[in-house]
Amino acid sequence: MNTFKISAISLMLLVFQSFTVETTSTIIGAYGVSSNDPSGIALAINENHTFSYTDFSNPEKKINASGTWKTNKGFVVLTSINYQGTFHNKWKFNSDGDIAKSRKGITYYTLCKTKTDH
Repeated sequence: MNTFKISAISLMLLVFQSFTVETTSTIIGAYGVSSNDPSGIALAINENHTFSYTDFSNPEKKINASGTWKTNKGFVVLTSINYQGTFHNKWKFNSDGDIAKSRKGITYYTLCKTKTDH
């Protein structure tokens, strides 16, 4: 009976691990909108769990936030240390880490990873 319990628990752990978020190394990098888009929306996810985020889509309420990030239930959650207003602080990344998506209210953002020098 103990062998059955151990096998069942091992199988459950294996199944749960198969549904975990991709490694965070795939999401490290800079994301943004097209270069001809004047909104200036950009997100940088750094390896040391810091981020910077800009959103100039509303010239009357420019957002320039930075702080720390963590993963939670498949999302990357941003916590600002210098911006007190609301902004797109919950992001979902595709499995390759090439696309970041966020929804706040009825506003949806999709950012693509920008090219790096690597």
